[in-house]
Amino acid sequence: MWAQQILAARQVRQWSQGDAVRELRTVSAEPLPDDETMIRQWKRWESGKTMPGTFYKPLIANLFGASVLGLFPEVTGVPGEPVSAPRLRTQVDLFGGPEPQDWQTRVEIRLAVHPTADELMGLVVFAGTGVLTPDELDDDAAVTETVRFALAYGGAGEVATWAQRIREMFADPATGPELPAGYLPKLRRTIARIFGVVA
Repeated sequence: MWAQQILAARQVRQWSQGDAVRELRTVSAEPLPDDETMIRQWKRWESGKTMPGTFYKPLIANLFGASVLGLFPEVTGVPGEPVSAPRLRTQVDLFGGPEPQDWQTRVEIRLAVHPTADELMGLVVFAGTGVLTPDELDDDAAVTETVRFALAYGGAGEVATWAQRIREMFADPATGPELPAGYLPKLRRTIARIFGVVA
């Protein structure tokens, strides 16, 4: 999941891997290895072959405006007991078929998320890559992508805060960002149409 998030965050900014490395230097207080080495490392991160270490995690999170735990959620086993491939194989049906022959064991965890209408609107207005224009609200793909991107980077507490801000904006539009007239009602109709949830 974290590898896909790094890739998506880079692509949404239309950066090459070299661009991402150059931008990473701007958020680092310490010198980083040369570009060739860093681009090789970046490729390994995006492919999921290696996870960034404790030095790079906060830099990458800062680069993309995310929290470290939001971008790199920690999955742990019993405290003090390492999670090993044999233990996972006995507890998780990894692929629904024969065990992989590769020495590494991959586990993909998918969580079902059921946000409310207010949470979805908050994701678009406060957590997206920029407020969608009224015309873009007619583009289901643009709205869906904005929500997915925002969900990937917002923690549960932030999503609840954005939902509260949306409720406050309906009560008093002056409490939030300046939006075009009729924007919030149109956004509410769009969310209902695409996601089937109504406030």
